[in-house]
Amino acid sequence: MNEPRVTSILSEAGLVDFSMVREGVLKYAQGKGTAAHRATQLDDLHILNMDSVDSAIMGHLESWRKFCKDYDLSFTEDEIEQRYTSKRGFTGMPDRISKVKGLLIDIKTGSGVYPSVDIQTAAYQILAEEHGIKIKKRMCVQLTETGYKIYPLTERSDKAVFLSALNIYRFKQRKGMIK
Repeated sequence: MNEPRVTSILSEAGLVDFSMVREGVLKYAQGKGTAAHRATQLDDLHILNMDSVDSAIMGHLESWRKFCKDYDLSFTEDEIEQRYTSKRGFTGMPDRISKVKGLLIDIKTGSGVYPSVDIQTAAYQILAEEHGIKIKKRMCVQLTETGYKIYPLTERSDKAVFLSALNIYRFKQRKGMIK
């Protein structure tokens, strides 16, 4: 059986819902986010060809670089977009984990940061810790064309909320309620 992804679990539990966003707007935002994530990943690995960076995400990339400089962060390959599977039966891929600083970072490029990012990063923390990585802090970094904004994620109950969402997912799965 394929293990469900963190984002699927949150969606099935009703914690993520983009149904009110027009399809074209959503596809554009998703494409831009994917491109920005890829550019930051390649940049962190020091293999980004700057000629390949679309002008629509150049500002986001520069914002990421500024954030990394401001927080004295650099990442190794095994700290960037690594997929983990939990013994609890789910999978996820944190954007960045600084093992040295014990910092888990989720990168967002949209116009807003949804409350579900708290629960999403808590799930990633569970995954990281099951794989022997100690997480001291979680944060979301919203990249814009002109800078970045930090959202510290500190609520202790976030892990419990995610595990509740996982239980809802499993219930819906057992009852044939998942598409």
